[in-house]
Amino acid sequence: MGLLSGKTALVTGAARGIGKAVAMKFASEGANIAFTDLVLNDDMAAGLEATRKEIEALGVTCRAYAGNAADFEETQKTVKQIHEDFGSIDILVNNAGITKDGLMLRMSEAQWDAVLNVNLKSAFNFIHACSPIMLRQRGGSIINMASVVGVHGNAGQCNYAASKAGMIA
Repeated sequence: MGLLSGKTALVTGAARGIGKAVAMKFASEGANIAFTDLVLNDDMAAGLEATRKEIEALGVTCRAYAGNAADFEETQKTVKQIHEDFGSIDILVNNAGITKDGLMLRMSEAQWDAVLNVNLKSAFNFIHACSPIMLRQRGGSIINMASVVGVHGNAGQCNYAASKAGMIA
C-alpha cells in the first residue's frame, strides 16, 4: 500500500519529461493518474497512449486527456470529465510548459503569448476548475511547477522567466 493509495492525481503536460516522471512516481505510490497533454499530430497521440500504458503497468488506473491547457473552456470540460471518470481529484500538478526562446528585441508577440498562456494561464485554468471539487471534498493539494529561471532570469528567456516568476508569486 503506497503513500498515495486511493488518491487521484491530475498532472498537466505529462506525456513526457518532468510531468511524466511526476505521474510515474505518484503512480508508484498508488495514486490513480489522470494526465493531460497537447496533441498536434499522430506522433504526439502515440506518445500520449504509450505513457498511459506505461503508467497503467504500475497497477493503477490511468487515463490520458488530449487538450490545450491554455484554453479556459476546454480545461473546464476536461476537468469535469476527469472528475466524472475518477470521482475525485486529490492532487493537481500544474506542469504544462513550453519554451520559445529568443532575445526580447526579436521576440514576437505570438512567442510571448504562447509561453505565458501555456506556462502560466494554464495553471489558472486548472486551479479554477479543480478548486471547487477540492473544496467540496474538503481537501486537496495543488503543486505548481516553477523554475530557478523565475527567480534569476536567463538570457533569451524573458517570456519563460516571466511565466515561472508568475508561478512562484
